[in-house]
Amino acid sequence: MKKKIIFCLCAFLNIFLYANETKFDCAQLLNSYLEHDLTLQKLLLEVSKSELNLKLSKIENGFDILLSTGNMIFYPGNGDLDSQITMKPSISAKIPSLKNLTASVSTEYEYKSSSEKNELENTKIAFSVDAISSEEILSKISVLKSERALLEAKRLLQTSSLASENRFYTELKSILLYINDIFTYFQTVYTDKLHLETLKAQGYSSASSTYRVQEMKVSSGEHDIETALHNLRLKFIVFYQNCGIKIDFTDENKFMDFVPENIPVVEALSFSDYEKENFSEIENAKWIHQINEMVRSSDKFFSMGVNAGYTVKNSSTFSDTLDAGISATIGGLNLASSLSFPLGLEGFTPAVSVSMSVSPNLFRKKNITTEQNSLSSQQEVLDIQEAYDNYETSLISYNQACVNLEWEKKSVAENFALYKENESDLYKYYKSGIVSESEFLSAKNNRQLYEIKILINRLEYILYNNEVLSEFVPAN
Repeated sequence: MKKKIIFCLCAFLNIFLYANETKFDCAQLLNSYLEHDLTLQKLLLEVSKSELNLKLSKIENGFDILLSTGNMIFYPGNGDLDSQITMKPSISAKIPSLKNLTASVSTEYEYKSSSEKNELENTKIAFSVDAISSEEILSKISVLKSERALLEAKRLLQTSSLASENRFYTELKSILLYINDIFTYFQTVYTDKLHLETLKAQGYSSASSTYRVQEMKVSSGEHDIETALHNLRLKFIVFYQNCGIKIDFTDENKFMDFVPENIPVVEALSFSDYEKENFSEIENAKWIHQINEMVRSSDKFFSMGVNAGYTVKNSSTFSDTLDAGISATIGGLNLASSLSFPLGLEGFTPAVSVSMSVSPNLFRKKNITTEQNSLSSQQEVLDIQEAYDNYETSLISYNQACVNLEWEKKSVAENFALYKENESDLYKYYKSGIVSESEFLSAKNNRQLYEIKILINRLEYILYNNEVLSEFVPAN
């Protein structure tokens, strides 16, 4: 077992320099990881659904036409009873976004066999429009909400893609941190071995308690390394499985072959380089306030509509008529009036229709609703202010994180250069017999330890940049 551990130590230290030529490329692994993310696949479908919903909204709030046969009656007759056909066909067209403009044509057709009646009456051509109403703005709101839903679905896909990318790099960072710990275990073993060699040089017997305790420390450290290598193997298998790749991990001593190569080197993004208004919290708070203000403004205390038309053979006046009407709503009071002017008659007496209804509770509820809307608006303004405050807090936090990253990068690079030079010197001394193998391997281990720290620092830059990007919505 001891020979196996010693071989493991030597093989481990040489793997870092002699990596397998079949090492996996980091970018290819990331693409494969994203392709196997079921959450992203579901979000892609959600974007497609939002696109269809937007099309539906535009259809529902665009030009609309309705064709109707009305209530049709067909009676074949029976004995003295006449056969009869009646129907009330109509056609209407509506454009909600244009002040709810509506045009319609309707008529009544009747046929009786005995009187040979076969005629159209009450044929009416009519136009109506809302002079003051909520329909136009409600139509606009409906389309805006559908457009927003699509925009947010696309943004969610983008942020989820960044989040998935972060999970990939976080998993990889976790593995590298574990490797970093393994190098630390090696360093402990080398230190304990040097101490053991010192005891031997001082004349301690291998049977002495001091020597045996130190020897047990070395054996325990080697066992820790063996356990850590086994756990690392499992971590790699799971990581590559998440990338949709099945790896043949039979030799735990060659685990460095599975550390992806070409981990990107990126510069840190500056949080302040992005427009404050594109900060996600600010943009979302402003959108909510804007759309809610539109909804509140659509709840009008006063609304009015007008209509006009021409009726052929109006059954009320037994003549053609020119028709006009007006309707209005004032809180809970509904008023409507229409006039039909007979044409072609000596007595020009119009037919008048008037209606009125009132609901006192609607007036009372309107006052309460107005107060509620005012309070809601104030809350939304405070939400916007809070979003601006959160931006300033995030700016400080991310700037400090960027400074820490830069300091860590510089520190790791300097230490790596020192340990690399130290390794080179000790290698010469080792070949000359001046230092022991354990001293040289300890120096080599430190250099490799900082190679791993450099890779970890690269991943931290990528994670930092993705977090900065996720804080902002894309610029228009």
